[in-house]
Amino acid sequence: MHRITISQRVSLFVLAILLCVSTQAAAKAGDLDPKFGTKGIFSTTTDRATANGVAIQSDGKIVVAGINVANSNFADLLIRLNTDGTLDTSFGSGGIDNLVPPGNQGAEGFFALAIQSDGKIVAGAATEEQGNSVAVARVNTDGSLDTSFGNGGFTTAVSAGSIFFGGGLALQTDGKILVAAGFGNPSIMARFTSDGQLDTYFGTGGVVNLQNPGPTQMAVQSDGKILVASGAAGRLVLAPQPPADQAGTIARYNSNGTPDKTFGASGVAASVASASALLLQSDGKIVVAGAITSKLNAPQTASDIGFGLVRYNSDGSIDTKFGTGGVAITDFGSNAPDSGDFAVAIQSNGDIVAAGAAAVEKSGSLSSSSFGLSRYTSAGKLDTTFGSHGRVITTVASGQVSWVSALAIQSDGKIVAAGTSQFDVEFTNAYVARYLAQ
Repeated sequence: MHRITISQRVSLFVLAILLCVSTQAAAKAGDLDPKFGTKGIFSTTTDRATANGVAIQSDGKIVVAGINVANSNFADLLIRLNTDGTLDTSFGSGGIDNLVPPGNQGAEGFFALAIQSDGKIVAGAATEEQGNSVAVARVNTDGSLDTSFGNGGFTTAVSAGSIFFGGGLALQTDGKILVAAGFGNPSIMARFTSDGQLDTYFGTGGVVNLQNPGPTQMAVQSDGKILVASGAAGRLVLAPQPPADQAGTIARYNSNGTPDKTFGASGVAASVASASALLLQSDGKIVVAGAITSKLNAPQTASDIGFGLVRYNSDGSIDTKFGTGGVAITDFGSNAPDSGDFAVAIQSNGDIVAAGAAAVEKSGSLSSSSFGLSRYTSAGKLDTTFGSHGRVITTVASGQVSWVSALAIQSDGKIVAAGTSQFDVEFTNAYVARYLAQ
């Protein structure tokens, strides 16, 4: 019998170490995480689901919110994934939770979510009750509706303009819940108490008409003041359309819902990007993300649209030390001339990640698009160590229209992107992709 000598064993051991080191060395920031899902991606298989929001629990599990079809009707969708990208079967039914408001009022899906300190999940919901309306749902850690909240787990719906383009949700430190929605007038912001009742100390009966239509995201400052980003181009939620380089706004409200006149110009600051997403830095500076003109082409050819970031000081003035004059612009090249970012997140080292659609437009509509991501230093410079010269394009479904709606950063720095791919008006799948951060 042939025996392996000690020297041969040592050689094999060294070879194994070299192969391992080589594999690790080949992986770089912006690559899909092979330890997550299938080659870095989780996908639903119902042909009916969308992913509009994402959040990470303290135990690392990932919660995704969106819309689904269950029993031939629309349902508010929650999905929970284990840290390896598999469905968490302890949540809902096999990891998937299809919820319908009490009274079987028509569900139009969740558009944003957040996780409370006690682990309960709070999500902003669109509903057909009272016409186009917005509500909030709260779910226990096992996926069941929290019946101590509102009416059987849902709040009272508040009428708003069309909300098919989503909106924003934020949690206050005192347990109160803020939600904003509307595409056109009225666009509203409402505040609910921790038990799901409209907070009558806020606005008029708990509701405020926003100064600018089309809220996309919101954040609460440490002093209780509320930031709301609004943009006519909004995030893509229920149907794909080309990113639009229309100007957006950011407004700040006092804790009682009145405009904060000390911010910007009479409470509002303009954004040259479409203001599809918002983040609040720990130093009080504000970053707004959205589509922006990224390259001027020759006449008779449309100019490119790309990713834009704008950073503001805490008073609403432009932070001119960020990017170029306060703005960072990224073009995705001739293969994706109609791109735009719909989500933004910040890493622990201050790097900023933006995500959305890297797209091709044909005759005024998207012919195809992929998940697009870019990363910037804290100074607003494109981070060339990320992906290919600071950009990442991931095709989750070939030949379809795909986009990222939400981002979250894990405690280990890995980047979680949730989004949707659509191949017909009625056929969609939700996707979650995880990327290496370094």
